[in-house]
Amino acid sequence: MSARPTIRHVAERAGVSVATASRALNDKGDVSVRTRELVLDAARSLGYSVDRAARALVTQRTGLVAVVVGDNAGHRDLSLIFFGKVLAAISHRVAQSNYDPLLLQGPDVDPRQRFDAAVLIGIDTDDPLVAGLAARNVPLVGVDVKCPGKRTAYVGSDHAEGVRLALAHLHVLGHRRIAHVAGAQNTVAGVERLNAFRRETERLGLTVPEEYVRQGDFSSASGYREACALLALPERPTGIVAASDLMALAALQAIREAGLEPGRDVAVIGFDDLEAAALAYPPLTTIRQDFAALGREAVRLIVGAIGGEELPSTLVPPRLVARQSTARPPRDHRRERTHR
Repeated sequence: MSARPTIRHVAERAGVSVATASRALNDKGDVSVRTRELVLDAARSLGYSVDRAARALVTQRTGLVAVVVGDNAGHRDLSLIFFGKVLAAISHRVAQSNYDPLLLQGPDVDPRQRFDAAVLIGIDTDDPLVAGLAARNVPLVGVDVKCPGKRTAYVGSDHAEGVRLALAHLHVLGHRRIAHVAGAQNTVAGVERLNAFRRETERLGLTVPEEYVRQGDFSSASGYREACALLALPERPTGIVAASDLMALAALQAIREAGLEPGRDVAVIGFDDLEAAALAYPPLTTIRQDFAALGREAVRLIVGAIGGEELPSTLVPPRLVARQSTARPPRDHRRERTHR
C-alpha cells in the first residue's frame, strides 16, 4: 500500500466497489446506512481523508457549513453566554454529520468564500449580510434570526410560551401588579417577549400602567437601571418579569439596595437559566432555554437541506424553573417596608 491510502483501499477494506465507496464518502442518498457506516469505518481505520478540493470539483460541494455570528445583542457578555452555548452544540453536531464548521464573524464574510450552507446567529433580519447570503442560493438557518427567502428556516426558543409560563406562575401566586423589563428591540427575542407580555397580561385581565413596561437591552446595567425606576414608582409592582437572567439578577440587587427583600417583597423572574441563576441570592426563578437543542436543531435542518430536504421552521419549548425569587405577594400590596 502507498504511504497515502486511496479510495480503492477504502473500498477493498469495506468490501464494496470503488463507485459505492465514492458515493458513501460524498454523502449520496443512494447508499444504505449500513454500507455508509462500513465505508466510513474503513476510511477511519486507514486514516483516509477526502480530498475536499477534488470532491468540490466533482460534487459542487465544499463540505463546509458556515456559522456566521453577529453581535446584535449589543453586549459582549450576553453574546458570549448565549452564542457560546449554541455554538458549542452546532460545532459538535456539524462534525458528527461529516461536515466542517466554518466560523465567521459578520464583517468577515468574503463573497468569494464557498460553503454548502450557513447558520446565522446574532444578526438583524434587515442586515444586508442576510440578503447577500440568501442571494447565494444556499440553505440558511437562523437561530433567533428570521431570514427572508425560499431556502431558509428559523430555529428559536418559543419566546411567547416562556413569557406565558412566567406570567402564569406569578398570577397563580397572587400577583396582579406585574412589570416587564424588555430586551433589545433589534432582536427577535426582545420583540417577541415584549409582545407576548402585552398579549398575556391582557388575556389575564391585568392592568399594566405604561411605566410598568421598561426598555432594557438584556444587559445587567439596563436591568439594574430599570428595576430602580420601577421601585421608585408611587405604586411599585409586586412582580417583575425580566427578558434575560442578566437583567433579573441585577434587579435582585436593586431590590436589596431599596431596603426590600427579593422574592418576598418583589418577585423576580428571568429568562435563560444561566449557571448564575441557581447561585444567586435568592436563587432566581427563570425560564430555561435549551441552548444545546437550538444548536442541534439548526444543524439537523441545515444538513437535511443540503441533501434536498424541506426547511421547516422550529420552535424549541422552554420550561419554568421555580426557585426562591418568587413567592406570594405581601397581603397588603401597598405595604412599604421601613428603610434602614
